[in-house]
Amino acid sequence: MKRSFFLLLCVFFVFAACQDLGQTKQDQLWQEISSLEKKLLESKDAVKDKDTALQLIEKTQQFAREYPQDTLTPTLLFKAGDVAKGAKEFGKAVLLWGQVWRNYKDHPKAPMALFLQGYTFDAELHDAKMAAKYYNQFLLQYPHHEWAPQARQLLSVVEIKPEELIKKFEITE
Repeated sequence: MKRSFFLLLCVFFVFAACQDLGQTKQDQLWQEISSLEKKLLESKDAVKDKDTALQLIEKTQQFAREYPQDTLTPTLLFKAGDVAKGAKEFGKAVLLWGQVWRNYKDHPKAPMALFLQGYTFDAELHDAKMAAKYYNQFLLQYPHHEWAPQARQLLSVVEIKPEELIKKFEITE
């Protein structure tokens, strides 16, 4: 009887210690992300401090993999997308924002994440087909969102070459 009680007590303590260790690891990762965010804010330019930006993105992706259900995860991913865009890592930005709207559809940042994917393909990567795909996806999922008029407007001109667009405005003047 004493032996089984002792064994049960040991199992309980091991389980409790593992729980505390897991929480500590999560807190430590969160602290690392916060520290990198502060460092990046102090430098005021993700391009000039690209190493910090990339570390922040990496730590955020690790946090998202290890703690996908944490309420901070979608916000961290969204912010990491902004950092990636600021560091001119447009592919990473699109990937991070994609995780937000695909995995956290009900999160307040999900519509903007989807919109920013289209806008990044449009304005930064100059890929009209992909931009149109994401603008259409945005309008399909969020037809009444406050950004829907902008998405419709951008969609209407995304495949028009800049020269043609200029001519179009010259004709209307």
